[in-house]
Amino acid sequence: MKKIKPVYYYLATLCWWAAIWIVSSIPTSKLPSVNILGWDKLAHTGVYFILALLVNKSMKLRGVSRKKAAWVYLILLATAALDEAHQRFIPGRQVTIWDFAANGAGLLLGFLLLQLKHDKSR
Repeated sequence: MKKIKPVYYYLATLCWWAAIWIVSSIPTSKLPSVNILGWDKLAHTGVYFILALLVNKSMKLRGVSRKKAAWVYLILLATAALDEAHQRFIPGRQVTIWDFAANGAGLLLGFLLLQLKHDKSR
């Protein structure tokens, strides 16, 4: 089985991050309606968890230390906040602390998983 080149993980991470911003920039009227209770927050958590997994793999490939990983996650959290804030300017979108909390929950799950893997590799 062929190994995937590190550049593809970096590219996947950047593409996923860009996709998050592109989709969150689409006016609500252009998006399909999903009326499942809690689906929105689960989607926010899942999307940012996938971003966290991609970032984790990229950091592992680069040999990023725990301390630097914490800084990376603070930057990710800041971009999640900016993502929510920029939606204020998108027609039909709302900025809510609950969406940001769901984004943060996905990142937190990824960060905790990274910490568990660091502990097991010792």
